[in-house]
Amino acid sequence: MLWRMSSLPCRKSALQNPMSHNRTFLIAMSVFASYVLAFELLSFTLPLLALDISGTGTGLALIKGAGFIPNIIFAIFIGVINDRLRKSFGFRLYTGLLAFCTALLWLGLMRDLVSIPALAVFMIVFNATGYALGNMQLTLIKLTVPQSQLGSATALSAGINSTINTIAPAIGGLALLWFGHTSLTGGITALLCLATLMSFAVRPTETLPAPTPFWPALTEGWQAFRQNRELATIAIAVVATNAATGTAEVGLLLKLKTDLNLDTFTIGLVLASAGIGAVIAATFASQLRNRIGSRAAFLWPIAILAAIYLGMMATNALPLLILLSFLEGATSTISIIAVWSTRQETVAAKHMGRVAGLTTAIFQLGMPPMILLSGILADTGHLWATFGAAAAINILAALYLIYIAKWGWGRPRDLPS
Repeated sequence: MLWRMSSLPCRKSALQNPMSHNRTFLIAMSVFASYVLAFELLSFTLPLLALDISGTGTGLALIKGAGFIPNIIFAIFIGVINDRLRKSFGFRLYTGLLAFCTALLWLGLMRDLVSIPALAVFMIVFNATGYALGNMQLTLIKLTVPQSQLGSATALSAGINSTINTIAPAIGGLALLWFGHTSLTGGITALLCLATLMSFAVRPTETLPAPTPFWPALTEGWQAFRQNRELATIAIAVVATNAATGTAEVGLLLKLKTDLNLDTFTIGLVLASAGIGAVIAATFASQLRNRIGSRAAFLWPIAILAAIYLGMMATNALPLLILLSFLEGATSTISIIAVWSTRQETVAAKHMGRVAGLTTAIFQLGMPPMILLSGILADTGHLWATFGAAAAINILAALYLIYIAKWGWGRPRDLPS
């Protein structure tokens, strides 16, 4: 919670909580929050639009999966580019491009020119630009927050994301009922235009990196990642767990829309319960990680998520699906914060953009094919199998960490220096 200093003797408190007095950090977080809200709204509404256009789960899955393609193909290069840019310039550039892309979608909707291929192209371009902005967020945190506050800043960033995850599906569902896709997209465009104006106020203290050849810079980032044994081990497991998450999310969305025939607002409320769980988990995830160890904070949620996915497979009861969605959001957030914190603590600022790009690309390798598979399974009458596949993948990831990576059950261990 942000609060205002009331008198000079409170200087000690300011030192204890510098983020609440860091104007550059707070404005940057506001811009990032605007992008995350726009992203979450579009991620909720556009797959439903694709389902309406195509009438198939495969069409919905194609749009969901298309959003991950740029993160896999371009993430590595975007990290290298960001490490060579002045961060204030890149911050403004990417935010403005997001507003421009959304404005084009708005115009297309007004003129009834939107199709499945058009939506796929939009998702690829929008997510590529959004990833570039998100990648820069990691470095901006390093530039604007003291080393001792990195864990808290990461948790705050995750908390903001989780809060938006909570409200975005409900807002999106209600907006679709009241206004439709065109008006909602127009509102998102206005939000991103405002964020672009705000981005001009973000000027972190920085020096332009010395220019280096592109491929050697990329290789240097790869070496920094490869030598980070802990992060490399985590990355292998995250490939699996992210694929499972994508599979289960599409399965849940199709179950709510096609099996239960719920309206968009009710669907949004079910998905919002995951955000509520994430918000609550974000308030204690950092402390939990410090208490049980970074490995346990990542490993234990993987096993719990497998059980949650099996629960989603077994029930059609709306109250139970809301509860399971809540638990999924909370459990996933604990694991996500553990991964982000490990990356923040073990990667130097000069390598952060490249390593973040590499890991993001690696993290999402399994998502497009598994998301597409979930749509195909739904269209062939095997929607239940999407949840079974997600649970099986998580179980395999947990077994890999326990036995192959020799983590055991993630006993506390100091991170490598």
